[in-house]
Amino acid sequence: MSEERMLPRPLPRAAVDCAAILVVLLAATLAFGPVFGGTRYLVAGIGGSLLGIAVGVVTSLRPLRGWLMTAAGFVLALVVFGPALAVPRQTIGGVVPTLEGWRELLLGVVFSWKGLLTAEPPAEGFPSLLVVPFLTTLLCGTVATVLALRLERGAPFAMVPPVVALVVGIAFGTKIAFWPTALGAVVAGVVLAWSAWRRATWRTSLGDEVEVTNDSRFRVRARKHRARGAIAMIAAAMAVAALVSIPIQPQSRAVLRDTVEPPIELAEHPSPLAGFRTWHKHFEDETLLTVSGMPAGSRLRLATFDYYDGTVFAVAGSQQVSGSGSFARIGDEVLVQQSGDPATVRVEVGGYSGIWVPDVGYMQSLAFEGPRAADLQGSLHYNGQTGTAIALDGLAQGDAYELQAIVPAQPDHEELDGVPITRVQVPEPAVVPDLLQAWVSEHGASGQSSFENLEAMLQRLQNGSFSHGLEDDTIPSLAGHGAVRIQDMFDQEVLVGDDEQYATAFALALSRINVPARVVMGLYPDDGFPGGAEPVEVTGGDMHAWVEVPFEGLGWVRFDPTPPEDNDQIQPEPEPKPEPKPQVLQPPQPPEEPAEMSPDTVADEGQEEDDEEPADTSWLVWLWVAGGALLVLLLLLLPFLVVGALKAARRKRRRRAARESDRLAGGWHEVVDEAVDLGLAVPAGVTRREVARAVAARYPRSRATDIGEFVDEGVFGPGEPDPAEVDAFWLDVERSVQGMRSEATRRERVLGMLSMRSFARRRQERRRR
Repeated sequence: MSEERMLPRPLPRAAVDCAAILVVLLAATLAFGPVFGGTRYLVAGIGGSLLGIAVGVVTSLRPLRGWLMTAAGFVLALVVFGPALAVPRQTIGGVVPTLEGWRELLLGVVFSWKGLLTAEPPAEGFPSLLVVPFLTTLLCGTVATVLALRLERGAPFAMVPPVVALVVGIAFGTKIAFWPTALGAVVAGVVLAWSAWRRATWRTSLGDEVEVTNDSRFRVRARKHRARGAIAMIAAAMAVAALVSIPIQPQSRAVLRDTVEPPIELAEHPSPLAGFRTWHKHFEDETLLTVSGMPAGSRLRLATFDYYDGTVFAVAGSQQVSGSGSFARIGDEVLVQQSGDPATVRVEVGGYSGIWVPDVGYMQSLAFEGPRAADLQGSLHYNGQTGTAIALDGLAQGDAYELQAIVPAQPDHEELDGVPITRVQVPEPAVVPDLLQAWVSEHGASGQSSFENLEAMLQRLQNGSFSHGLEDDTIPSLAGHGAVRIQDMFDQEVLVGDDEQYATAFALALSRINVPARVVMGLYPDDGFPGGAEPVEVTGGDMHAWVEVPFEGLGWVRFDPTPPEDNDQIQPEPEPKPEPKPQVLQPPQPPEEPAEMSPDTVADEGQEEDDEEPADTSWLVWLWVAGGALLVLLLLLLPFLVVGALKAARRKRRRRAARESDRLAGGWHEVVDEAVDLGLAVPAGVTRREVARAVAARYPRSRATDIGEFVDEGVFGPGEPDPAEVDAFWLDVERSVQGMRSEATRRERVLGMLSMRSFARRRQERRRR
């Protein structure tokens, strides 16, 4: 094997090594398919694989060989090509990186791993999550290529990094596997065949240079036999791997996302139902939303509640059986398994504010518009069980979005007779008022089926009186839906309340007859959405609450227990009662922690953010610009700094050697090493005088001949050289090095600053000794 060859291995063999690594990395990339969907993950994974192999090949070339150069090349490839492959949305034309692209890329290196586990598949549209397949294949491809090209006997270890990449793709994926038998067969076949081939080439490392006979026909025949044997070995390995993998495939494989809890839990947040009456009191005629594309008879959903703690109806946390309060991040698309009619709805936000995103049915995608689109999209979370969405940055006036959804059909109540109720697990209410339980025993236990009891209680509630308790209402009605308020409601001769109280009472009543139910808060006009593309303005007076019950084959069906608004008279007039204490016992909404649906507080918070935004932007922009410029400069200078530090440490060690003769020899090595790094092919295994003549012939200003003779006299002469003479000698060494650099071209000087050839030459000399 010639020392002058650039690659550690012949080019044809290196090409086979790279091809085998690329095939396994391609399988690892395909393993990410179920969790990402689409095709962007292929660009990120395959791009990272090719880039990693390229870095490994380049840093295995003779001038740049070394692990430090490999690390520098990896970082450089990550920064230069990472934005285009992993965060293409933050680039110019999908190619040119931007400061925001570098920021998202570097943050993704740290945070995208957890983000991928907590994101709702398909995760392709999430910011920075493509960093996971890109970084995995880039790192594993780089390490694998370096090991394959630099190792001989231990070459099979080069397949460990690509297999690790495959394991990462499986662990960070979903329970749905991408052609597991095919991927397993390909990976096993390639790994086994390539390892056997590399072992065979190591045993015959002389290859074609040493043959049993010089007959060229024999060599050609031998090569054909080896090629046929390799092909047969690959085919046999793939077949065996496929047969073995079929019986051992798990029916339900475990992945990391099964053990990671979604990061957003709304169970501890104030329930928006607590601020229900605020919308009617302050925003009765104000346009909250302008909606177009709503299917006829459908409703905008804000929040779904299935857990009653005695004070409010709220979303259940993950500690409850339903987990309706657990929201996961979503990207451009959401996997929907519901049946229904597709709908495209556009919503423009007016006076509405809050984190709850009005939607319809079960979302397939949601895209924000306007100046805050990127921030809102990044804070968007979704609960597929309840079909509700939140944007943690909060909606405000001027925002807009378009959503694609599947809207299940709502059957008439007459069609539900005889349809079994689905026994969905919902949390048991913490408290059910005694008077409500007595009312259920009287009106909800005489039917022949659960549906008949449901209908009987529904009709009794709809015969009550309606009142928001506002100034214009003729009947007083307290706000809230705590246990005390519901108890007082059923302590009257005639039921009085609005959607908040009636929906709560009906859901609690259904729980007493073992019918699962949940309360939904949303918006719809009194006469319903007419359908079509004409925009419809929705006001605060259109805020409603209703109850949903699951039926087999039909999903969740809505029921409206609230009486008509014209039922605002009490007949007969009930006896006046002393001022009840529910208003004292019912805890008011704490002003320091208002419900997310409270428009006053949310609007104030948004105003404060707007007031601070100009000041923040002014210094944040400059900070990012300066930080990005410094980061790019540091990455460009990193190879020079690393190599320069290594050479400076070596020079310091030589100059401060314990013996004066060693200091002289170290100065001579400094001159020769500089010539080697500048590109001179210095002969090995010859005397110092012959080396000096070769250096002086190329660089006359080096005075290499005089320096070599002086070193010979000092090293081989009697006694130790005088320290003062050695100090003066080192000054000559520095002038010699400067002289060689002045005689070299600019390109040679730059490459010499990065070259590690002198380190390799010294290592080879030590091995020869």
